[in-house]
Amino acid sequence: MKTWLPVLCLLACTALQAQQDPETAELPGKPFYLKQAWTIGGEGNWDYLALDPVALQLFIAHGTRVQVVDVKSGTVAGEIPGMKEAHGIALDDSGEFGYVSDGPASQVRVFDRRTFKVTASLPTGPNPRAIVFEPQNKLVFAVSAQPQTSNPAKPGGAGPANDRQAKSTVTVIDAQKVTVIATILLPGRLGFAQTGGRGRVYINVPDRNQIASLDVSEIVSAIHDAQGSAQAPTAQPGTGVLLDWSVNPRPAQSSDPASGNPVRFLSAGPECRDPRSLAVDAAHLRLFVACGNMRMAVLNATTGDQVAYLPIGPGADAIGFDADRQLIYTANGGAQGSVTIIRQDVTDTYAVIQNLPTRRRARTLAVNPVTGDVYLVTDAHGVDLSQEGGIGALRTVPVTGSFQVLVVGN
Repeated sequence: MKTWLPVLCLLACTALQAQQDPETAELPGKPFYLKQAWTIGGEGNWDYLALDPVALQLFIAHGTRVQVVDVKSGTVAGEIPGMKEAHGIALDDSGEFGYVSDGPASQVRVFDRRTFKVTASLPTGPNPRAIVFEPQNKLVFAVSAQPQTSNPAKPGGAGPANDRQAKSTVTVIDAQKVTVIATILLPGRLGFAQTGGRGRVYINVPDRNQIASLDVSEIVSAIHDAQGSAQAPTAQPGTGVLLDWSVNPRPAQSSDPASGNPVRFLSAGPECRDPRSLAVDAAHLRLFVACGNMRMAVLNATTGDQVAYLPIGPGADAIGFDADRQLIYTANGGAQGSVTIIRQDVTDTYAVIQNLPTRRRARTLAVNPVTGDVYLVTDAHGVDLSQEGGIGALRTVPVTGSFQVLVVGN
């Protein structure tokens, strides 16, 4: 039997000692703090979270399953098993169905949110990660994380591309018919995606330091045109029509919003490198982009203008926006772990109000618009003393059953 040296106390003490004063502004009336930690167990790596603000359920992509946590009680309400590796979760606006990107399977799993049963599996491009539901057109967009050089519409197709040749796949699913209707090719290595209200989907393009802006209504028109054309290119069976927009994409210009262009590319700006995640202020048409160089960029979603840059913590892999409270959160999973909290006073005035220590590897989050709470997940690591070779051979490994939800509030 293995002997463990748990480090839960060490992590907690280190996090408390690492708390820093706000950098640029006053705290709100009550500062944010780590108010609860719910141990829910489970094995494997984890990825994105999604919150149902009506049912008050938190969906967590965790290894071969999606765990569902009741945020009123902090207990596991159920799980959706049977994945090779779950990455992202999207929820429709009816409360009926959810969608999971199952990366190694190159599929989207559709599940019933009442029974937590998988009702359909749909093919995608290779290794989908980000996934979003666009409510105006009732479409799901699954973004593949592995670019291809040839035949990318075929799940698990050709080998990876180099940076100059990279083409990524976006699979478009009709949520009402539960079928794939199109495969879109875009240039670059696509990353995180987010809907923006007003019929837009935004996708990070880290290797090009850009954000792709997709006009969903124009994409629907292009799909209909392709479906009605006898000469339209076809994708593999089950993957819909093929729309190749990977060559000579039109960049956005501040003076030319390019109305009617299905896909535009906005620059993240010189102070943002490696855009990793984003959130959208749909009311004011602003994009909040978490960058790999410990900066958050604020962009005008219409013109592409760079509005502001603010400091955040290391290793941010998710960002959330609470529109009612005008607060932005970045989950910084690097170093000891932290959440940077930014206040939006008016449309284009922003300030960091707090850097809250959390836990190591707490890199993804979800915001509860009802209570204002923020949820992150992580686990604890201990030292495996069963390894031979002395101190030099010791390594840290996850402590079995230590996976937990962290609740941040104020």
